Amino acid sequence: MLVNMNTLMEDAKKNNYAVGMFTAPTMPFAEAVIEAAEEMNAPVMVGQVESWRQYGDIEKYGPIMADMAKCAKVPVCLHLDHGQSLEYIMRAIRAGYTSVMADFSMLPFEENVEMVKKCVDFCHSVDISVEAMCGKMPSVYELADHPDLDIREYFSKPDELKEFVEATGADAMTVSFGTVHNMKIMQPMLDFELLKKLNDATDCSLVMHGSSGVEVGQIKQAIPYGIRKINAYTKLSTAAQPAMLAEMNKSEEPLFFHELLDIAKKAMKKAVEESIKIFGNGYDFSSRVW
Repeated sequence: MLVNMNTLMEDAKKNNYAVGMFTAPTMPFAEAVIEAAEEMNAPVMVGQVESWRQYGDIEKYGPIMADMAKCAKVPVCLHLDHGQSLEYIMRAIRAGYTSVMADFSMLPFEENVEMVKKCVDFCHSVDISVEAMCGKMPSVYELADHPDLDIREYFSKPDELKEFVEATGADAMTVSFGTVHNMKIMQPMLDFELLKKLNDATDCSLVMHGSSGVEVGQIKQAIPYGIRKINAYTKLSTAAQPAMLAEMNKSEEPLFFHELLDIAKKAMKKAVEESIKIFGNGYDFSSRVW
């Protein structure tokens, strides 16, 4: 069933868990995510990133993914991640997306607020949920290029978060408190005291990006402090390669492309199931009737 983000955030808040948002740049990714969610009987978010448009045309794949969500046995939100232009956000909405991230965090605070407010005003008129970001989040590549960078300079500020939500009406807010995008081998240092203050500053659902490098215990520690949506891609995507290599090394003959695709999909599906269990924070989805 296709739903917007607010529907999922309300249930997550009520039952103290976080919904997984899994970036799916291609259709096999999306199939793995939705099939895993159905296996777990858990709600899920799936979608694409504006900057990865070369991997899938949103007008082509959006309607297909929306149909997949409608046919799913569990609630599925089709989400545009890191939408960085109003033009592309509008394209996503026309393609059937029910939720968007209006990410203008690269702009000064006042301009970020202005752009997100424009997005919220339109999206709410057509029942589309909006996520935004207060603060900034570097990638592991930026940290590698600038080893002296103090990541705390990127952290969200509670007073700015409160002002941002009140000024824009955003439905969910990505907050920066130590996670890093594209994390594979480094261990982030999360500031839970800051996260608590951010949660106290607003009733808005909080979002964690860059979860793949975060220890399970830290993820579970973050959820009671208002984290209701957790983004994951690196863990999902990197699960495919070792599974494919293992099967290729065992086979005496070249594997067909569809066989490799199936191996990758099964590995990604397992990674999604593991993440959903962690994000569920002990909640029993098996008994839910959606």
